[in-house]
Amino acid sequence: MDVINDLVRIKIFREEKAELAMLKAKAKLIEAEEALGHARKVLREHKEHCISREKALYDDLCSRIVLLKDINSVTLDIDLMGEETLRLEQELENVKTERNNASDELDVAKKVHRSAVQMREKFTEIKETIDAEKLAELLQKEDLELEEVGNKHQTETEDSTDALDFC
Repeated sequence: MDVINDLVRIKIFREEKAELAMLKAKAKLIEAEEALGHARKVLREHKEHCISREKALYDDLCSRIVLLKDINSVTLDIDLMGEETLRLEQELENVKTERNNASDELDVAKKVHRSAVQMREKFTEIKETIDAEKLAELLQKEDLELEEVGNKHQTETEDSTDALDFC
């Protein structure tokens, strides 16, 4: 019986461990979703800034007489903004990948936890069945002992009655 109790305790430990892993995976997913939201916001704000900055640069060029170096400078600024946009888009894709990985990890952790719960329930049922069988066996033994004591008492009573009849 100690073996079954030990197994149930092990199953409870594994269930708790799986639950903890699941909670960590949930926290990681929440963190990844927040990072994704932040990356989207940064990219959106950068694009808005680029649009207004590009408009301001062209307005400046159109408002005065410019040299070739001024046009090259504006072109370089626009190219740099484009490169930064590409970098932020790549960063957003990386964050999306991390979020998807975190979601997959949570799915796996949920399956492991569900399996651990099922195993704990299974062993708990086995333990309860064994306990119930032992209790039934013990009650049956007690009933037999009581019946035996009752038979003995009845035999003794009959013997005493026979002894009285003999007299």
